[in-house]
Amino acid sequence: MKKVILSAFACCLYLFSHGQVAIMEKDHEISRKSNKGYLGAVQETSNGQFDMIYILPSSKRKIKTEIYHFDKDANQIGVDRTEEDVELARKRWKWFTFKGDFFMTNNVSASTNYTGDLVFRRKRITAKWNWWTGQYERDVDMLDKLKPRTESGRKYKFTGGAYEVERDSTILVLATDLQASMDNNKTVFDLLKADNQLNIKVMQRIEFPYSVQLVYAQPLTDEQSENIPNDDLPRDWALVYAPVDLGGKWAKSKDTRTFEYLRITPEGNIKERFTFQAPYSGWRILDAYEKDNAVLLYGLGTGKADKYLNKSITSALIATTSNDATEQAEATKSAGGMLGGFKTVANMASGQNEVGVTQDKIDEQLDLLTYNSFVMAKLQNGGAIMSKVTSIDEMNEKATCPPDMKRPSKFDGKMFKVSGVDFLSDNSLIMSLQDFKKNKSGGHQNKLMGTIMGYSASQSASASQYLFKDVFLLHFNKEGDLVKNYTVTIDQKNKKGFFNNSPLTADMFPAKSYVYESPDKKKLTWVMHMVKAIDKSSSSDFNPFNGRSSTTTYFSPLFSIEYGSIDLEKNKASDFKTLGEDEKRKFYLYPRNNMMSTTEHLYFFSETTKGDKMLISRFNRE
Repeated sequence: MKKVILSAFACCLYLFSHGQVAIMEKDHEISRKSNKGYLGAVQETSNGQFDMIYILPSSKRKIKTEIYHFDKDANQIGVDRTEEDVELARKRWKWFTFKGDFFMTNNVSASTNYTGDLVFRRKRITAKWNWWTGQYERDVDMLDKLKPRTESGRKYKFTGGAYEVERDSTILVLATDLQASMDNNKTVFDLLKADNQLNIKVMQRIEFPYSVQLVYAQPLTDEQSENIPNDDLPRDWALVYAPVDLGGKWAKSKDTRTFEYLRITPEGNIKERFTFQAPYSGWRILDAYEKDNAVLLYGLGTGKADKYLNKSITSALIATTSNDATEQAEATKSAGGMLGGFKTVANMASGQNEVGVTQDKIDEQLDLLTYNSFVMAKLQNGGAIMSKVTSIDEMNEKATCPPDMKRPSKFDGKMFKVSGVDFLSDNSLIMSLQDFKKNKSGGHQNKLMGTIMGYSASQSASASQYLFKDVFLLHFNKEGDLVKNYTVTIDQKNKKGFFNNSPLTADMFPAKSYVYESPDKKKLTWVMHMVKAIDKSSSSDFNPFNGRSSTTTYFSPLFSIEYGSIDLEKNKASDFKTLGEDEKRKFYLYPRNNMMSTTEHLYFFSETTKGDKMLISRFNRE
């Protein structure tokens, strides 16, 4: 067992304006073996005790672990070193996704070409396990294509709606039979399922008696989504259609707010299909969250409440490719690129080139629109059991701020991101969002593509385009009424990469809010994960499957915590504090598995940039 080192700051007490919040902090050394691996999970055991489970570099068959045991006061009481079969570890821990140092699989993507046709394409994914991050680093090669056809021999048109089920190496797609739609004056889709050999099956035909547009198409999210990704535990696919006015002879619904909800299993079976009265027609749905056998749809409203959706939101809402930004760039490159001379021109003319737009790119444009309301609906038992529209004006009227702010921040409905959603014990909803502005000195986006650890390529690109500022925490009761809007102005612009000449600054990354209820349900601890510094690292890899060597430079955002409290009876927020002197001690949150909640306490877990020490911070849940 490693010697435990208790620092001089082992116990601290901070006073809030709404009572006392006791914080205890203790740091411990990490073994060299654990430092070469990653923190797989933090799990409560019994009597308030907990384990920190480190996964060490291992073989394909046997997994090595070091499990540190702690009492509820963060004292280390032992460490176990184990080795067991990988399959047994998978059964024991759902979060353990190791499949070997390398694996190769063939998946399939869907995209559209210049003529709007649906294009299926096989893609070979080679992945190398990174023992430091506990994730696979993927390399994608785009392979052969296929344009599926209807039973009548017509090409399908694709305007969005695809779900790659990575676990099964299959894809589900909603494709349009345009001629059938025109002949019958209705909207006709086929639900297609393709495997990684491009064998295609029509699962079901889906018809609408009037013109519709797909406004949401994502797997359901739930309480486990943050720790168990959809690739490892595929959820059902949620789709929402809205009536639109296409003009001419196309049939249209008389009611602009008669939306339709479909729920499709990863295997391609329609589990639910029903219409419901949407609270707003110009509705940009951000998420479909499942809890207690109900699905909450929440998002933003723009335009007039009863105006057809396509008259309020004229830009696209759904991706026209299932690829992410890196994969789509590879698809374009393998097709000859945008400057590939006569070959590219020929491909464009014949409709061979893929031009699908990713969801991240579409969301970037949607984030720039002006919204006038927050819109939510709860679906259960074949209909909407709750729907609510909250205006931006009401949001500002119910705004409050901590005592150290002169006045609440104002929200204008422009340029913001929703960064988190929490449900309280009374089924009320907490939604966190953050304003941003354009970065006038931006321009590193091409340079940064794919170089930010833990971020997708499109997120890496957008990181230098925006600067994040005010945070708004909205509290809605279970009926969907806004109770209060808690606003905080934060300043991240002075925190950056210290001596590594990073082109990034901390305010290029949004803060993420979490709330935790007190045992008596009268208070919330409000915790914000914020970037405090930018780390720089690099790695060199050789891929035995394709013989490629590469060196990648990573700029990793390093997070710490600021925290406050909310008195739910008085609807007042405290000032915010920074968790310790992180800039001096240089402890930063683990990238994952950085908190644990028990009946009595909240624990947060940080480490040094070298990974040789951990810091455990404990909040009393008062």
